Amino acid sequence: MLYSEEIGLERTDPKRWRLHITPLGRTTWEYLSKEDSEKSPQSEYVKYLLETGDFNGPKPDPTINTPLGKIKKGAEFFQLLQDPDSGIFPNQYKGPTFLTIGYLIAHYYAKIELPDGYKTELIRFIVNNSHPVDGGWGLHTEDKSTCFGTTLGYIALRMLGMPADHPVCVKARKTLHSLGGARKNPHWGKIWLAVLNVYKWEGVNPAPPELWAMPYALPLHPGRWWVHTRAIYLPVGIVQANRIQCEEDDLIRQLRTEIYLPNESYDTIDYENNRNNVCGVDLYYPHTKILDVANYFMSIYEKHRPKWMLNRMNKYSYDILVKEFENTEYLTIAPVSHAFAVIAACFMEGTEGKNFKKAFARANDSVFHGNQGMVVMGTNGSQTWDAAFTIQIFISSGLAELPQFQKTVERAYLYLVRNQFDTECREGSFREKRIGTWGFSTKEQGYTVSDCTSEALKSIIMVREHPAFSHLRDAIKDESLYDAVEIILGLQNVGSFEYGSFASYEKIKATTLLEHLNPAEVFNNIMVEYPYVECTDSSVLGLTYFHHAYPHYKPAKIEKTLQDAIDYILGAQDEDGSWYGSWGVCYTYAMMFALEALNSVDLDYLNSSAVRKACDFILSKQLPDGGWSESMKGCETHSYVNAEASQAVQTSWSLIALLMVGCPDHKAIKRGIKLLMDKQAPNGQWSYEGVEGQFNHSCGIEYPNYRYLFPLKALGLYIKHYGDEPIEN
Repeated sequence: MLYSEEIGLERTDPKRWRLHITPLGRTTWEYLSKEDSEKSPQSEYVKYLLETGDFNGPKPDPTINTPLGKIKKGAEFFQLLQDPDSGIFPNQYKGPTFLTIGYLIAHYYAKIELPDGYKTELIRFIVNNSHPVDGGWGLHTEDKSTCFGTTLGYIALRMLGMPADHPVCVKARKTLHSLGGARKNPHWGKIWLAVLNVYKWEGVNPAPPELWAMPYALPLHPGRWWVHTRAIYLPVGIVQANRIQCEEDDLIRQLRTEIYLPNESYDTIDYENNRNNVCGVDLYYPHTKILDVANYFMSIYEKHRPKWMLNRMNKYSYDILVKEFENTEYLTIAPVSHAFAVIAACFMEGTEGKNFKKAFARANDSVFHGNQGMVVMGTNGSQTWDAAFTIQIFISSGLAELPQFQKTVERAYLYLVRNQFDTECREGSFREKRIGTWGFSTKEQGYTVSDCTSEALKSIIMVREHPAFSHLRDAIKDESLYDAVEIILGLQNVGSFEYGSFASYEKIKATTLLEHLNPAEVFNNIMVEYPYVECTDSSVLGLTYFHHAYPHYKPAKIEKTLQDAIDYILGAQDEDGSWYGSWGVCYTYAMMFALEALNSVDLDYLNSSAVRKACDFILSKQLPDGGWSESMKGCETHSYVNAEASQAVQTSWSLIALLMVGCPDHKAIKRGIKLLMDKQAPNGQWSYEGVEGQFNHSCGIEYPNYRYLFPLKALGLYIKHYGDEPIEN
């Protein structure tokens, strides 16, 4: 039973929710009246997402004891989660707890009410993900309670209408006070508190918009920062420079008395001396002395900035923000930047302004409903990423040979075709070329991602070369694939730092010394692009598939790029044989990608000492029950940390890695497959067991489709290597 049910919280009728999906994958939820809901049948995947109790899944069969039987049953279940019209697999891409607050404050600043159904379900999610012991919230849903998470969770509940004397609020407020109260928030928390008008701007370290007016040639220019960081600090510069705040009202006056310690008063706190006062539990990446000095001088400048300069910087930086709106169909890159951008647009144009209206109309794109309630996700979804892996896994496992699964592949393929970028970004928006590439979620979101482009390219080639899908080959032209390859080739880092690697969105454009100016305090490695083993692995896979399909297209350039990338991957391997994963939890994730990439260039267990070393590392982490598991804690500490029990996802990643390179330990692999089969329910379902993804080393995020995709891949590889014999205890 969910905590919200234990304490009798109100909830909406799950059978009245409908999910609207466009051909480009945009998802928005609507709560219908009882009468309208009876006229509009609820889809099977919505029944599954909301656990309505009437999901019509595959017929359970507890007698299945072969990998082929298990993979077919799992695929039967998973294909029901696909939207048949768009081809996507909608899911609640959740985890971070600091996203909903921006959505709420943007509404509050603009004085626009949320629908009651949204309010009710947002409350449910926040309450259901509070810490079971102390009632607080962390940086993500499986984190310890932090000042940042608890402050924002508490304020969100109060903004949504929960009274201060409700037991949930009382418990959370006690934890917040034990963490030092709201003035101990990290930088982003202090910004949101200042916008809400429950904290004073003097206590927030500066982020002046003047940075954007510097010559681009300077490494410090924000256009050279990591895309997420610059997308956030572009509107933050406008918001902070103009001291934008919500209008004071009764709720704001009440919050001022609730979020600080009982012996503190909002009016007497020395805010300026609290700029660097951060709760020790939150402080993952402390300030450097360089940043402290920079903040000191920037804060002096802010106090004396002439009005004409402020007006000029407002116009200059807002022009760039409008270009960002246009590049992303008014989504911006993600929810944090979007909320700040909506507030900046409201300040600059008012609620009747064209750009404000278009941006605000996108506010619900990242809001997603689930059985625990409604939450603002990490982005507007994972549509492209999931579609690409679905295609690859259904084809490589042999499922695509079976007629009952071919429509699933076809729909996902056509989704990828529709979502390839076919326009360039606005001039002067500090963005790179993107025609031919793909993003993580939708075409409208507008940001190229190296591994998403590479995995999509690989998937499309697999479909075009498969005889069962010959009728789909011309849905995309060869020239469109050439465009993708040109961008991938151009994304490789060929400077002195991490030569041969691939980063996430762009090439590395500035020195990592800029990390000395990282203001966030809760994240690491956010100032510039960094090389990632997983992104490099995916880029290798995309290029090798393309090279095999089009051997005459720039063979020398592609082979040189591949060799440099492989050299980087081998060089990034740790002494113990492992690779650290930056986008999944954690080592098992990176090991899977690395070994598949090495296998694609014919390195395997027999001919590569690096591969054998990697296999030895994986085998050394196998648990007595035959499975593998990892905890999010390992991402923070950069060490392998087991979770409490074996997990289907990490077990699958480990098995895929071993099977891809021909590890000869059949007994160990068979034990892992047995565990994977045992974890599957008789109807083909695998259950959630722990957070699968992460970013910036400290924040966990869920990839709900992983629990189906990677077990299917592991089972398919096992069948190819060892056949389909029954696997008994």
